Amino acid sequence: MAKKKNEEIVLVEEQIVEETHTEKNKKQKIKISKKTKKSIKVKKQKEKKNFKLAIKEFPIKIVKELNKIKWSGWDNLKKKYIVVLLFMIFFAILFFCIGLGIEALFRLINVY
Repeated sequence: MAKKKNEEIVLVEEQIVEETHTEKNKKQKIKISKKTKKSIKVKKQKEKKNFKLAIKEFPIKIVKELNKIKWSGWDNLKKKYIVVLLFMIFFAILFFCIGLGIEALFRLINVY
């Protein structure tokens, strides 16, 4: 059965090609199988953009997108702020100690 369906599709495609070659000037509805419709890719035409309308709608779209955002609560922000401050203090102390170590090393080898 599958072979017959494929042959019928091929026959339909050949008939379409023959009909289009013989009757170019006449507009006629051509029967196309579902598989050939899926295989044919038709490029959609792009609609022209109205830039004035786009400029007017831009702030409205921005406000709608901002309303979709889920903002963090104050408690969550306080915890994150404290964590960031602790890491900054930790790395400040770490780099200060590394600087003192490098300075001591340079004094030991008489570079500084």
